[in-house]
Amino acid sequence: MRLDSPHTLSTRRAAVIAGRTTAATTRLSPDAVDLDSELSYWRAHYRVLFGRPGLRFSDYEPAVKLGLDAYVRAQIEDRPQAEDELRDRYRRVHGASRLDWNDARAVAEAACERLQRERGRR
Repeated sequence: MRLDSPHTLSTRRAAVIAGRTTAATTRLSPDAVDLDSELSYWRAHYRVLFGRPGLRFSDYEPAVKLGLDAYVRAQIEDRPQAEDELRDRYRRVHGASRLDWNDARAVAEAACERLQRERGRR
């Protein structure tokens, strides 16, 4: 992986996470994540994949976003994220989600693995 300046990495990461692809982003990151598309996929499939009665997509969404962000960070930073770091981040962002960390971890892993599989097909 080529090394970029901190400003370039910050700009690219922000664009990838936001799902924006401009000419500059495309040039820097051909595998930009389409956040809207990914969230639509999980919104349509969360019941089948995780199926806990009484939970809504809003309960799963913070964990899905955490998994998508973990994928993006791994692509940019060339390092896997430690589980403790992910757990701490989930605790900060989970809001009103009723998923505990163990369930959220499984959802985040599934979201990250889906992107890895999808990107592996290209």
